Amino acid sequence: MFFVPRFPLRKVCSIISALMAAWCFPAIAQSITMQVADANPLGIGDYVSGIESVDLTLGGSIKGDFDYGIKANTEYNSNFFLTDGDEESDVAVFIAPWIQYTSDPEGGALATFRANYRPTMRFYNDNSDLNNVDQNGDFILDLRGSRTNVSIFGRYSELTGTDQFTGNFVTGRVFTGGVRGNRQIAPRTSMIGNLSYAKSTFDSSLDEGAQVFTGQLGGLWEYSPRLEIGSSLRYSRTESNNTGSRDAIALLGEMRYRFGERISFSASLGPEYATNSEPGSENTLNLTGRLTGSYVINELWTFGTSLVNSTVPSPTETNYLVNDLYITTTLERNFRRGQLQTGLNYRFSRYDEVGAVGNNLTDEHNVRVFAGYYRPLYSDRLNLNTMVSYSTNRGNIDWSQVLVNIGLQADF
Repeated sequence: MFFVPRFPLRKVCSIISALMAAWCFPAIAQSITMQVADANPLGIGDYVSGIESVDLTLGGSIKGDFDYGIKANTEYNSNFFLTDGDEESDVAVFIAPWIQYTSDPEGGALATFRANYRPTMRFYNDNSDLNNVDQNGDFILDLRGSRTNVSIFGRYSELTGTDQFTGNFVTGRVFTGGVRGNRQIAPRTSMIGNLSYAKSTFDSSLDEGAQVFTGQLGGLWEYSPRLEIGSSLRYSRTESNNTGSRDAIALLGEMRYRFGERISFSASLGPEYATNSEPGSENTLNLTGRLTGSYVINELWTFGTSLVNSTVPSPTETNYLVNDLYITTTLERNFRRGQLQTGLNYRFSRYDEVGAVGNNLTDEHNVRVFAGYYRPLYSDRLNLNTMVSYSTNRGNIDWSQVLVNIGLQADF
């Protein structure tokens, strides 16, 4: 959703990497347990228009490019353990060297491979027993032919922080991998499909991970060069020791809209029917889907929004599913050198009973407002990143939190 000026591809990749590090780092997350629900963590495959007429030939010379750097952040956290009354604050330092490989830095290749690796070293002032290193990496292989585009992807993340669902500091790992593709079966009709697998695990025996398999198949019809409409059928299976297995089938209406380089919109919405293996559980029929959109107002301003609905097992409470609705909006202001981003996130998490339960849980309402500033210093190889955010939660535990983050990233 970032506005990218007309730079060479290598320069664009470096800018995007810096921006992603600015907004997503460090790994203090309030929804670690929901990461396994993201079947497409690299955000690929929303728009399938514009397939070029070329042959899929993998021969020729091999070329590639490495980019690398290091990022250091200092963060103040007013409520480290997300307790009612802000009982404990902390100051932390995060150091993250990173390396990125791109097989085709100039663009235009029929097969492109990209990979990123970034370990994050974390040091806490008042909670030094939690100091450690988190490993993070991802890759994507893009294959492009005359009628078929295929993307194979994978991501591994070690996530640490105080999670809003568990109510304690958790250390976990999430792996997601899969394949997404589309094939043009007629001049104005495309078939789309994807398969993905995600698995989460936690170090604490009190927190239970989950695994999710998702498969989707559908079609899109090009109503106009700007608009594509269609439908898809999605099957997902979620497994956890807390809730057993959950099988869900969703019939989704699909729409893709793009107006030049300024407006892009992707939506998937429809009913989902789910059954659970837990004795005494009831079958459910819910509305599910996702939405992403961006509007480049002009060369200075960009607006973005997204809505995602997902369901995963509760990591702590037996026989509870978390039905999660996450909405985010951002407004970005570009300067000659730098960018200002402000935004609002809202998360509504409903606990659904699966069979007999012990404790009655309250729905969670979480609101976060934030503002961040990114600016190159002296040259494009040294960047300043700052962010301030305020979060408040109402539910099983009422809490509020202020985060202040400032850091530098050097690209070599």
